[in-house]
Amino acid sequence: MKIVIAGSAIILATFATAVMSYISMATPIGPWIAPTVVLISMLVLKLFSLKQPSHAVAFITISSSIGGILATACGFSYPTLYFLEPVLFEGWLSDPVYFCAILSGLSLVAGAFGLFIAHLFEHRLIVEDQLSFPIGQLVYKMIAVGDQIKKAYELMAGFVMTFFFCLLQDGLMSMNGVVPKAITLVPALTWRVISFPLIRFDLWPMLWAIGFVTGHVIAIPLAVGAVTKIFLVDTVYAAWFTHLSAIEFSMTFCSGMVLYGLLMSFIPVPSMIFKGLSWLKKHGIYPVNRSSESLTDSSILAVGGLIIAGGGLFLHYFNFSMLSIAFLFIASFACIYQIMVIAGKIGLAPLGRFATFVMIPALLLFGLDMIQTVFVATFVEICGGVAADVLFGRKIAHLMQLDRKKVVAYQVLGLVVSSLVVGVVFFFLIKHFGLGSSQLFAYKSQSRALQIAVKQFDYWGLALGALFSAILKYLKINPMLVLGGLLMPINISIGLVFGGLLTAFVKNREQWEPFWSGVFASNSIWMLLRAMLG
Repeated sequence: MKIVIAGSAIILATFATAVMSYISMATPIGPWIAPTVVLISMLVLKLFSLKQPSHAVAFITISSSIGGILATACGFSYPTLYFLEPVLFEGWLSDPVYFCAILSGLSLVAGAFGLFIAHLFEHRLIVEDQLSFPIGQLVYKMIAVGDQIKKAYELMAGFVMTFFFCLLQDGLMSMNGVVPKAITLVPALTWRVISFPLIRFDLWPMLWAIGFVTGHVIAIPLAVGAVTKIFLVDTVYAAWFTHLSAIEFSMTFCSGMVLYGLLMSFIPVPSMIFKGLSWLKKHGIYPVNRSSESLTDSSILAVGGLIIAGGGLFLHYFNFSMLSIAFLFIASFACIYQIMVIAGKIGLAPLGRFATFVMIPALLLFGLDMIQTVFVATFVEICGGVAADVLFGRKIAHLMQLDRKKVVAYQVLGLVVSSLVVGVVFFFLIKHFGLGSSQLFAYKSQSRALQIAVKQFDYWGLALGALFSAILKYLKINPMLVLGGLLMPINISIGLVFGGLLTAFVKNREQWEPFWSGVFASNSIWMLLRAMLG
């Protein structure tokens, strides 16, 4: 039984890492992979006669879901280096072993720090404060309800159908595809100063799936972004900013939106961190009446010291000073706590906001180069995301009364496997599709590159972008998702919007989510296979 669980955890950790690596670089969102892993693990364990199958599913999910959030954090920040230093990034990419070692090493040291902090606060946040950790609750209910195997079959149906469609479209080895990869739905044309883009049928099945799972939350802002791009940005450019190139003005306008979001994000974060530190000073970090299964204080101190020392050595290799390393760990600690509290209350982990909060001061205080700046942002996103996912898993364990030592062991296994896999997956995806392409647009990373290079742009263009973002905020429309519609290729935006609109035609969206989860998982795996097989 232990071999089956451990083997399944390794396989699904690899699966979760691969799927979310592609999705995080191809789209602007990173859905939690845990519900999908639950359904797949149910199908896998159906092949074996195990005692307590619900416990086996829980252990597998707790272990492998870490790969999803780790890959998402990497996909949102790490490709930023390509958009800032393309020659350097391509040089790393020319050496596969070095490229994979860098990303895997960064993932391991940051993820270990996040897991360590989550372990410290587990009892405080789950038992004493009784935070709900909604994703953990959701997964627990999925495991506890007996009819979930039906949903697992629905997920597999979506997976198989999409895989077969991709096979017919792309072919395999000597077999040529029979389904066209692109269909011109609307020809490219220009009317006055407005350019109507070429609409292509390309990655739409996966985009429909992600749009469906996220619903109107993403559909409306992306639609606003696409319309704004066509009718506002291009028009304003033609009227007043022809001294810039079209791309320069578009980037300037978007940078204004990013700058506004950056300033607004700084306002509440210091207060949140101050309150968190004040609470820690009053109550302490680790509970006095902790479980007998917990590590001793000396063991915790030793493990924490090893993790920080290992992370420090890794960062020192890239010429971080001792002060900048100390700042990164202290600031990350404060941010991780807030991320865990937010995730515990609403089920979301706002990684980008806190990564920016650490990155900008570090850049200004220590004069970091581009590599160091990107590493700081990626480090914070990884450790914050892993910490949140670890506590989702600990919430499941608490509700199911699982053996705590086994839970810790499986989460360490998931972190190690995911860290080793993510470098390899990123290498094949980036090498084959290329960052910035329609298949691997890396919207989040491009946005972060704009944050770092914002000082290079026209001030009037920045002001217009900031004003537009403020208006969106007033209308309660997410400016950062609208920014996605502005930056991304129009066929990607339309695919996501169409998927979101599909939810209006079903009575119960949750009934269809397993099928569509299988669709986006299958398409992501297929894209990785394409990259690996050339």
